[in-house]
Amino acid sequence: MWRLSRTRLRAVIFDLDGTLVDSAISFKKMKTKIIEHLEHGGMTSGLLNDSMLNFEMTAAAEEHLRMKGFPEELIRQVLRGISEIMNEVELESLEGATLIEGVPETLRTLKAKGLRLGIMTRSCREYVEGILTKFRLKENFDAVAARDDVEKPKPSPEHALHLLNLLEVKPSEALFVGDHWSDAECAEKAGLGFILVQRQDMNAKAPKDPNVRTVKKIVELAKTIETYELVPTL
Repeated sequence: MWRLSRTRLRAVIFDLDGTLVDSAISFKKMKTKIIEHLEHGGMTSGLLNDSMLNFEMTAAAEEHLRMKGFPEELIRQVLRGISEIMNEVELESLEGATLIEGVPETLRTLKAKGLRLGIMTRSCREYVEGILTKFRLKENFDAVAARDDVEKPKPSPEHALHLLNLLEVKPSEALFVGDHWSDAECAEKAGLGFILVQRQDMNAKAPKDPNVRTVKKIVELAKTIETYELVPTL
């Protein structure tokens, strides 16, 4: 059960694509290439479709190939191919990415309150660095945890716990801001507070718990956070 408020807040963690930037990533192209790669690598045709999320396809492929008796090293090789495809498509999109309105001002406001800021994303590290450089946001963040920084990216709580360690804060002292149901799942598993940035095309699986706090625009975040007890980090 989500709690409506938290007592002490020292850090705010952000998702990247859809939360801070409007991504130009062609997810349809990415998923098509991943499905082709997996079927070429031994996945039975027709079991995957482009309505599945990337991590769902990855998990399904790993389970299916293991069930078919594929050697573990071959399975790891196939899974590495998925990461290579994702990296390629993400990096192709850098030029077309745009910054969501109000992001720089919001980040500056939160930093001025003495909060530590982090990014947790399923995008690759090179893409994240490119985005932060392009929009001159790097100085706002104390730590970044990209997909390739951890063995199990979000919604696995391992991703969040890794970033919390870098930020040197406890789960109970941090808030995660994201735009997808998988962000909420990750936050809940890791013991983080959560704020959902609503999109018009919200996935049907978005959390329906009335206790989930939401904002329609990122610029609303600073005001929402005023309801928390802030603990500036020295």
